[in-house]
Amino acid sequence: MSGTAVVTGAAGFVGSHLVDNLLKEGFSVIGLDSLKTGQRTNLDEALTHDNFRFEEVDICSKDLLKMLKDPIDIVFHLAAISSVKLSTENPIEVNRVNVDGTLNMLEVARRRNAGRFVFSSSAAVYGNPEVLPISEGTSLNPLSPYAASKIAAEMYCRSYGHLHGITPTIFRYFNVFGPRQEYSEYSGVISIFINQGLKNLDITVDGDGSQTRSFIYVDDVVKATILGGRTNGSTELVLNLSGTDSISILELAKRIKEYIPESTSTIVHRNAREGDVKDSIGSMERTSEVLGFSPTMPFNTGLESTVSWYRSRLS
Repeated sequence: MSGTAVVTGAAGFVGSHLVDNLLKEGFSVIGLDSLKTGQRTNLDEALTHDNFRFEEVDICSKDLLKMLKDPIDIVFHLAAISSVKLSTENPIEVNRVNVDGTLNMLEVARRRNAGRFVFSSSAAVYGNPEVLPISEGTSLNPLSPYAASKIAAEMYCRSYGHLHGITPTIFRYFNVFGPRQEYSEYSGVISIFINQGLKNLDITVDGDGSQTRSFIYVDDVVKATILGGRTNGSTELVLNLSGTDSISILELAKRIKEYIPESTSTIVHRNAREGDVKDSIGSMERTSEVLGFSPTMPFNTGLESTVSWYRSRLS
C-alpha cells in the first residue's frame, strides 16, 4: 500500500518515527503538528524528503480543510495530550485536543475521501481490570479524564466507520518507549527515570512502585501501526499494542540506575499519582492473529538503546 498519508502529531515521539517509515515505504506524507510538545528536529530527516510536507497547525483548527485540498488515502491520527497527570489538572484542554481534535480529523478524512483512519488510543481505557493480561474485550473503565477522552475519541472513530465508510483501526498503545520521547513531568516513566539518572537527580517513584507495566519499543509500535493501515475489510478493528513481559516501576528504576553507572541519583518515593492504574499488561493474541505481528525488540536491548540516545543528547 502507498499513496498519500496524513500523520497528526508528526513531530512527536511516535509520530516522527512513523513519518520516517512511511516515507521509506513509498508514501507521500503530510505531517501535522502544533509543535507545542513535538520537536521540529524530530523531522530533520523527513524534511529533506521530496515526498514530505509539514504543516504547523492545531488539529482542532478549522483551516485544515483549506490546507488539505487534495484527496487523502489514509490518516494516521496520533496527535493528543497523552498525560494522565495533565488531564487531572486541565481536563477541558485535554478534551479539546483529544476529542474535538479527533472529530475534526475524522471530518477531514470524510471530506477528502480517506478510506482508512488509524487511531492511536491508549491502554488507559481499561482502568484496573481483574484479569491480566488485558484483552480487547475487557470492559472499559476510565480512571482519568485522559482515559475518558480516548474512549470518546474511539467512539467517534467507530461512528464514522458506520456512517461514512471510513474504516477505522484503533490501536490501544501500552507504555511505548524509545528515542525521541519528550522529557517533562508529563512524559512516560522511562523518559523521566533516564533523564533523572543522567542529570543526577532523585529518581522519583510514584507510590510504592509495585505497579506493573509491559513496555513496547517505538520501532515495534510503528511497524504494527503501518500494518494496521493495510488491513483489508470494511469493519473496525480494535487491537492492543503491548510488550510481552512486565516489570514493576520500582524494578524499572533500579534497572535504569544499573544502565547509568556514573549516576549519583537515589531512588525516592512520593505520593501515588491520581488516576494512575495499578497494572498495565496487554494481551497481544488478537493483534498477532490479525496482523501476523509480534514485538521483536527485547526490552533490555531497547532500554539500553534509549539510555544511549538520551546520553548523546545531553553530552
